[in-house]
Amino acid sequence: MPPIQKKQFLRRTIKVGNSAGVLLPKALLGSEVVVRVVNLPLNVNKDAIKMLLPFMEDLVGVFSIQVNEKKIEILAASTSLTKTFEKGNYKIDIVPILLLRKSIKEKQAVREKIVKAKPIVNKRLLGDLKKEAGI
Repeated sequence: MPPIQKKQFLRRTIKVGNSAGVLLPKALLGSEVVVRVVNLPLNVNKDAIKMLLPFMEDLVGVFSIQVNEKKIEILAASTSLTKTFEKGNYKIDIVPILLLRKSIKEKQAVREKIVKAKPIVNKRLLGDLKKEAGI
């Protein structure tokens, strides 16, 4: 029996029908391989909802402000709750809706964040906030 040769590859998964696959060199056809997940893909919506679940009864909208590999910023509008916390790459701000509306009128930085925001929960509220920001 020939000695086992071990080769190591780092590959990104690709879409194959309704699933994901890893392409390897044709020379490995018929070989047994082990696939190990190094980094799971980001699912910002699912992660944000999971982290905000304890506060959900007070929330009226959730929006992603900034998404990149190192930092993900989430803004949540609430009825009266104020809270800021960080978990992993996520920075989450929960702000009362009345304070958020006031800040949109008074602060350029807040207006810019609202312009870039993408809805996670309550697309209509985000549309209303963007109108208030002058978009």
